[in-house]
Amino acid sequence: MDIKEDFMWQNIISRMLAPEFITKIMSSLIILAVATAVATILNILVKRWRKRVVDLLRAKGVEQTAALETQVMIIRRLFIAGLYFFALMLILLQFDAARSIGAGLLASAGVAGIIIGMAAQSTFSNIVAGVMIAFSQPVKLNDAVIFEGDFGWIEEISLMHTIIKTWDNRRIVVPNGILANKVIQNWTMKDASLLGIVMLYVDYYCDVDKVRNWVSEIVKGSQYWSGDSEPGIQVVDFTEKTMILRILAKANDAPSTWNLRCEIREKLIKKFKEAKLPLPRIRIEGSKIET
Repeated sequence: MDIKEDFMWQNIISRMLAPEFITKIMSSLIILAVATAVATILNILVKRWRKRVVDLLRAKGVEQTAALETQVMIIRRLFIAGLYFFALMLILLQFDAARSIGAGLLASAGVAGIIIGMAAQSTFSNIVAGVMIAFSQPVKLNDAVIFEGDFGWIEEISLMHTIIKTWDNRRIVVPNGILANKVIQNWTMKDASLLGIVMLYVDYYCDVDKVRNWVSEIVKGSQYWSGDSEPGIQVVDFTEKTMILRILAKANDAPSTWNLRCEIREKLIKKFKEAKLPLPRIRIEGSKIET
């Protein structure tokens, strides 16, 4: 037994030290190094392109910047994945064992293709959905979206999944296949600006014109106001206890709209207290009973 084991190990070592085997190992390392170098150079070129071209377009206010950046990112990842796959095939084809395995797999390609297709159905669907998202553009990088009740921004779109960064700094990882088949609200698809709504419940003795002047002063003095539309206030309903006023003001994006609405509420309360205007109050009035 020892003699057979020694002979086997000597045979393995002699094959590994054979010039032909060493040449194949060196060729494999060169192929892998070339593929890594090409992928690294591509990543550097894309990074420089983003720094020069994308930043310049974004500074000029070009709306298609995010769409172009998303498409280039998906194409880069597809190219790198294909590059490493091609390099792996070249490495395996150098060895006789790998060739025989490849011939066997090729002979049973029909059955293997069905099995692999069924096993990787979700994976392939996510990849296809990722490519479709990159080019059909239902969402783009940095888009403000609402998905399954969570508000956030598109932080990353990869071949397999999309990452949404929520307003409270969480990350929602959504497989592209699910994202492509779910309803998602995109707040920045065409125009990032939003109209903020503040509902105000006031007493019937409230001076609406005075409140209208306050709202105009507050909105136009805010850093969050978009500046391209006049703020508005309307009496939208009556109830048995209060008047309902609706205040409209526009901001450049979703976070600014939220901050503008909060600022309107805070400063209006202060104005009401200073002017001693009536907020909603319950009054009970009745006739005096004579005794």
